[in-house]
Amino acid sequence: MGFHVPVMAREAVAHLVVDPAATYIDATAGGGGHSAAIAAALRASGRLLAIDRDAAAVAASRARLAPFGDRVQVVNADYAAMAACCRRCGIQSVRGVLFDLGVSSHQIDTPARGFSHRASGPLDMRMDERQPETAAAWLARASVEAIARALRDYGEERAARRVARAIVARRQRGELRTTADLRAAVMACRPTAPNKTLARVFQAIRIVVNAELAQLERGLEEAAALLEPGGRLVVLTYQSGEDRVVKRKMEGLVRGCICPPRAPVCTCGRLPTFRRAVRRPLRAAAAEIAANPRARSARLRVYEKLGEEAAR
Repeated sequence: MGFHVPVMAREAVAHLVVDPAATYIDATAGGGGHSAAIAAALRASGRLLAIDRDAAAVAASRARLAPFGDRVQVVNADYAAMAACCRRCGIQSVRGVLFDLGVSSHQIDTPARGFSHRASGPLDMRMDERQPETAAAWLARASVEAIARALRDYGEERAARRVARAIVARRQRGELRTTADLRAAVMACRPTAPNKTLARVFQAIRIVVNAELAQLERGLEEAAALLEPGGRLVVLTYQSGEDRVVKRKMEGLVRGCICPPRAPVCTCGRLPTFRRAVRRPLRAAAAEIAANPRARSARLRVYEKLGEEAAR
């Protein structure tokens, strides 16, 4: 099963590659779609580090990017360890970092990975299959309160507590082993929009299992530190939780000052270290959405790192 078509690849590369002779990172390589577009935009002296925590994605990326030779390196790691990956590859700083967040079509379309409510498979949901805790293991120990909180915070599910109680009740009967079991627990609540409710529940559990938002926050910090002045951070988000993390983290770096809004003068002394390179998030064109429905919810944000003089 293939990986998804890269969303807004042309726009992402146009805003990311400000110097085709420099070094770049694709922090979420997936099947190598964005990576291939970045590598194609680089000169012979340009370099790309492609990172993904999913071993299947790394294998697919290596095959797709092989024609670019040693100008492209593909590493099996979490982007929260971006700085360590750069050290191992002899990279001290980079000119741009791309994040394409969320789950891949390959993961969704592979029942054995347990990401989809549409096909029966093990309750796994791990993006990195080396990590010890699966969705089944988390659901086996989580309380009703913990499950409900996850469904509210990461799935924005209004019936979070009712669904959480149904999940725990099914677990207590020894009937929570597969994605079909989880689906049955949710359907027992008789949701008015079952597919949307199922999507929200599976999304929330996936985010918890993979610690996605905490990893994203750390990854943004690592990217911000690695970027050279004038370098670009390009982020594609698909759901509100991850988009809020990006806005909160990056707008703090754009603003700099953390003094109370009513303070007459700044006393913290913190200067902005980034600027918004595009004023509002970009959206996919209608033609791309028609060809690739996954692009419908995409938001592309672009930030540029400031030099010391610009920050002042």
